[in-house]
Amino acid sequence: MKKAGIWVWELTKLAGVMFVALLIYSVVNALLLEAAGGMEALEASGLFTVFFLLQTGGVLALITVYYRNRLLPRSKLQLPAREPLSQAWTRRLIGIGVAAITASYIILFMIIL
Repeated sequence: MKKAGIWVWELTKLAGVMFVALLIYSVVNALLLEAAGGMEALEASGLFTVFFLLQTGGVLALITVYYRNRLLPRSKLQLPAREPLSQAWTRRLIGIGVAAITASYIILFMIIL
């Protein structure tokens, strides 16, 4: 495969992973938002932006770990940083991702109550 084709393939893999992860996450998120009273309740609280920034950051941290540890090492790209993340960085990013998503849902449940 030529170099441009490899880049296109890697971009397609990353976009596919992000699409599937965000699709699943948005379906779950939509169900929980409707159970909490809909978007109106979240907007009325003034925490709309914080809620979605926490979720976006959390999901992107988890996608980064998956891509760097699973997909990039098997790639044909010749990048200087192709090896998986270290265990310490993997734990940090997973912890940050899960903490951000959990914090967003704590905000949502505080709005419900």
